[in-house]
Amino acid sequence: MSKTGKVNRARRNALKAVSLAMGGILASAVPQRRASAQSGNGNPNGTGNGGNGNHYGWGKACFLRGTQVLARDGYRAIESLAVGEAVATRFGGLTPIKAISSFTLCREAGLWVGPSRPVRIKRGALGENMPAVDLCLTASHAVFVDGFLVPAGDLVNGGSIVFETAEGQDTLDFFHIALERHDIIDAGGALCESLRDPAVEPCVPLLGFNGGRSELRSRLRSALSLVVDRRQPIDLIRDELEDRALALAKAA
Repeated sequence: MSKTGKVNRARRNALKAVSLAMGGILASAVPQRRASAQSGNGNPNGTGNGGNGNHYGWGKACFLRGTQVLARDGYRAIESLAVGEAVATRFGGLTPIKAISSFTLCREAGLWVGPSRPVRIKRGALGENMPAVDLCLTASHAVFVDGFLVPAGDLVNGGSIVFETAEGQDTLDFFHIALERHDIIDAGGALCESLRDPAVEPCVPLLGFNGGRSELRSRLRSALSLVVDRRQPIDLIRDELEDRALALAKAA
């Protein structure tokens, strides 16, 4: 990256750090949202498995209805798959589906909230044709980037990866598939995790931010990287995807 690019990256992260710090100050001055908004979407369907040990860890990790998953016979809508059918995985090759789960996410006071909040990963956000088409999944669902799994919610950058608004819809149907062992599957060209029991070790290291202070420290490390680079893998991945988002926007 050029010196100008590094300066711009440091400036961007410094501004984000200020925003996070101010947000934390404001949040401490007002009552917290009720517990239901923190744990799901205000109804029993908003909580579930798929935890990943960070602030998105208690939501269901699922794909939106219509997501194309690579199976033995090519890409198939996830809701059309059945137990016993094989899907392509990174480590296990063609692997039969052990179980399929689904749930309906409902708006709360006109908003999508909690760890099951939908995230849209736009075409090419993770790499060339990764995904090949826009991909919508819950914030707690981890995607595979540079050898790590990172919850989609921790990669939101306001450009190539955004929180889904789904205007005009009050409910969204989500699906996920469980395999005999946790693995990486192909969802529309993006590499994403299969359903994982929180008690089971992930197939590759799992990264994420443990709340606002964790993200603030990450932003500060990236802001100071112009002087001394002590960024951790989660910082590098976030910065790389944000740089890519800016390049895609510039080329559009």
